Amino acid sequence: KAIESARESFAFLEKHIEGNNFFGGEEIGYLDLALGWFPHWLNVLEEVGDMNLLDADRFPLLHGWAERFISVPLIKECLPPREKLVNHLTAGVSYVRSLKANHQ
Repeated sequence: KAIESARESFAFLEKHIEGNNFFGGEEIGYLDLALGWFPHWLNVLEEVGDMNLLDADRFPLLHGWAERFISVPLIKECLPPREKLVNHLTAGVSYVRSLKANHQ
């Protein structure tokens, strides 16, 4: 259910980036900065959780935005190191899965 909800949100965002490189148009704007954390985290979460949420075929515009955004040198410089993020999210996913297993 959470995955479907995320995909509905992605579909909404997909409509609002159409025709632009960024949500702010051709330049990074406020909404890009507000949403900018999610491409880096989501990519790692998809890997750690063995899932595919932001599918390039299903959401090509949003996927393209994510790639462009995290490729901007200043943005890239401010992102947390991938290895630390993998470790952090691996622990979180393991914890959630253990809770789910204990409640079944």
